[in-house]
Parts: sequence; C-alpha cells; structure tokens
Amino acid sequence: MQLRLLAAAVTLSCASWAQAATPVQLSLPGINLPASQQVSGARLSVLYGQTGSVTGLDLPLFALSDTNHFTGIQFALGVGAARVRQSFHGVALTAVNWHEGRDQGVNIGLVNLTNQAQGLNAGLVNVGNSMQGLNFGMVNIAQGNALANVGFVNYAERTTFQLGLFNATQHLDGVQIGLGNYAANGIFPVLPLINISKSF
Repeated sequence: MQLRLLAAAVTLSCASWAQAATPVQLSLPGINLPASQQVSGARLSVLYGQTGSVTGLDLPLFALSDTNHFTGIQFALGVGAARVRQSFHGVALTAVNWHEGRDQGVNIGLVNLTNQAQGLNAGLVNVGNSMQGLNFGMVNIAQGNALANVGFVNYAERTTFQLGLFNATQHLDGVQIGLGNYAANGIFPVLPLINISKSF
C-alpha cells in the first residue's frame, strides 16, 4: 500500500514538474527540452518548435516558432517565422509574423499576417482583418477596419487615412492621398491626388 502511494506521489510530482514554467527551452520538431508548455525566459526553436506559452525571448533559428500565447521579443536567427495562435504582446522581428488572435505591439518582417492588431505592422506585405494603428509597407490589405495605411498599394474595407500610389476603400472616414484614390463613399468615388469622405 505504501509503495502504491509513493508511486502515485512520484507520478503526480513529475506531471506537475513537466507543466511548470521553465526558464530555458530548446524546441525541435516534435520535442521540447525540457518538456514544459510554459516558458518564462528564453526559447530557441530549430526547424519547428511548438510550445503553449512563452514570456521573454523567442529565437527561431531557420524555424517556425509556434505558440498559443506570447509576451516579449521574437527575433529570428537566419530566416525564421513566428506563429502566435491566440494572443501576442510585444515586438516581433522575423521574416513572417503570423498572429491569428489579438495582437498588441510591433511586427517587423517581410510579411505580417494579423487578425486583430493594435500598434505597428512594418513589412513588404501587411495583411490583416482589423488594425488599430499603422500598416507601413509596399502592400497593405485590411479586410476590416484599418486606422492608417502608408504604402504603394493600400486597401481597407474601412479606413481613416491612406497614403500611397493607389488607395482603395469601401468606407472612408477621413482622407486618402495618392496618385489614384477610390472610396465608395468619397466626394467622388475615384479621384487623383486626394479624396475625402462625404461626411468629412
């Protein structure tokens, strides 16, 4: 009986140790060393790494870093990408920043894919649903609301400000400045140089 109790206690303590936050983790395809799903410190992903949550520094090395929740700084070593499935708070400096949930902070990369973002997206291509902040890049596409877009080609379903060569929106709450401007609710739907909303 005592041996069974001791075995159960050891099993429970090992399970809780595996779930406790770790200060340092190495993530490889299919394995985390140590096996914790919570990192509070630094994490290095090589090729592919998946961890539940990371607070601190995330370093993808020629890798896709995959987390549910992230707070801190993501910095790619070599060509790296970062996927955050639920919540992101911080600064991401990777080739591809792929944030599917709520995003607060700064994303700098070749491609930024966001869902509900607040802050700054700076990249060659910025694509998202809503952006309460600034999209700065060659091509900026917002399927919902984007506060401000600055780039060569800008599209937002609804926006307050666009500055670029070509700007387009279904609902303009402010001003478009560019070579060609389309706003379904503009003074005129298509205008060169500047367009403003009818209610401006």
